[in-house]
Amino acid sequence: MRMIIEARIDDAVGGGEAIRLAEFERLEGDLKQLGLNLAEGRSLLHEAQRALVCAQTRVVVSASLNCPQCGRALSIKATHAIRYKTVFGKVTIDSPQVRVCNCAQDQSAKSFSPLALAMPLRVGPELEYLQVRWAAHLPYAVATTLLKEVLPVDKAISTSGLRNRVLTVGQELDDRAESAIRGERDYPPADSHVNITALAVDCAWLRHRPSRKEQDEAKLWQYFPSKRPPSTGRHVNIIAGRAVRDDGCCKVYGYVNREVTSAATRLDHFLSEQGVASDQKITIVSDGAGEFEKAVDGSKRPLSRILDWFHIAMKFRTIEQSAQKFPDLLAPNGMPVKDEVASAKWLTWHGKGSNAVERLKQIHDMFGLVPEDSAHMALWWNLRRYLVNYGWRYRRGMPISRSIAESAVNEVVSLRCAKKRQMRWTNKRAHLLVQVRVAVLNGDLQMREMPPPPQIPVERKRDDRCQRVA
Repeated sequence: MRMIIEARIDDAVGGGEAIRLAEFERLEGDLKQLGLNLAEGRSLLHEAQRALVCAQTRVVVSASLNCPQCGRALSIKATHAIRYKTVFGKVTIDSPQVRVCNCAQDQSAKSFSPLALAMPLRVGPELEYLQVRWAAHLPYAVATTLLKEVLPVDKAISTSGLRNRVLTVGQELDDRAESAIRGERDYPPADSHVNITALAVDCAWLRHRPSRKEQDEAKLWQYFPSKRPPSTGRHVNIIAGRAVRDDGCCKVYGYVNREVTSAATRLDHFLSEQGVASDQKITIVSDGAGEFEKAVDGSKRPLSRILDWFHIAMKFRTIEQSAQKFPDLLAPNGMPVKDEVASAKWLTWHGKGSNAVERLKQIHDMFGLVPEDSAHMALWWNLRRYLVNYGWRYRRGMPISRSIAESAVNEVVSLRCAKKRQMRWTNKRAHLLVQVRVAVLNGDLQMREMPPPPQIPVERKRDDRCQRVA
């Protein structure tokens, strides 16, 4: 049994002859190989793609062989091959180099290639989209292997090419954000129905890998030790956050702290992209890190920051464990110290931080000249600032902890970059990959649009040396 698959392409250039795409042969009555296997299917798709791409490019080249102004036939200077990567394999196309007509006003370019102008990236938008989307969830080598197993792209993609494509798309996303921050691009219109219940932020740390510039500076410092030694960071600091809406929808954002000019502008940019009104009051849940405080204080929006209840409870737990060693110790008001600490914790839970601080200070003054405990000092410092009525928020289903931020860090950073992966990252590459992964998780990654047909620069001169051909 033999199956022959042929295609017939009818275009304006001509042709119409049958093109044999594939031929499959099977033994009659043998069902061990029933239907097409994966290799045969990929081969069939590749041949069909090659025939269609060659036919389409042939039409474009044929339309570019005449001057659009005077109608004169243009001569071909040379012919070279263009390798166009598609989702069904790499296709080699004959691309002629056409001489520019004499009636063109701009004679700086003596020739041009129509296909080179029409396909500047040499890669199909769908293949680029699949590469970036898969690499946002999987390591580069794993994503390349899986794409090669599913699609006929054995020689069309590589691990280094996929990594470079992801970094290119990440750079475009980052430039788009920076242009919006500078005011060069308008934000989506504000939607009054978008109501942010809470916004939580957290940070993650990745192993640092020195960039080439840092490596060159380190080598140079070996020969010139009198100069200042280069700064070599040991970790990459990534900020990630999650915004929770009242309808249950969540959006994430992230960036590398050293790769942005201002954390406050990045936070405002994220809220503006989500369509949040500029006068909407938003509560940010975070720990006592100073970088989050700068982001909130520098923001142009009415943001309020509260402390995560979990971290405050952990510091209370440290004091409670210390008080359990002295069960007979009494506070100045006559109550056991452990009960007094529990009362201060209850006051903190209900937003009465000043009363809690006063009780803890009385306990501390009991010990006189005993050195101050750093854990107690940190607790007092946190209790004086950013406290709310946690019980009231909890009873109304509002977030009081950074669990949503920790899940955002786990989703944006850890699952792709850290967990069970012995990877080291530079600040730049980690920042660009985070931009891609955030766009994929939020559903904002879109397929690139094909450029418009090339326009040949043939502006007509003022003299009438060339007459238009009817």
